[in-house]
Amino acid sequence: MYDKKIEIYDLGKKAQKGDELSLIKLIEIKRPLIHKASRGNEDCFQYIIEMLIKGIKKYKF
Repeated sequence: MYDKKIEIYDLGKKAQKGDELSLIKLIEIKRPLIHKASRGNEDCFQYIIEMLIKGIKKYKF
């Protein structure tokens, strides 16, 4: 579990610097949680992903 935290942190730092593959990996890691939160609504699903991307870009690591 500890290694996963480090991996997510590193992926976040890389994604913030513009690495698209890291951003895609982060979204894939969070996909089950996003799907559950959107309750099957595709528009809501896309909105949550959009907010995740914006959040990663603004987060201070």
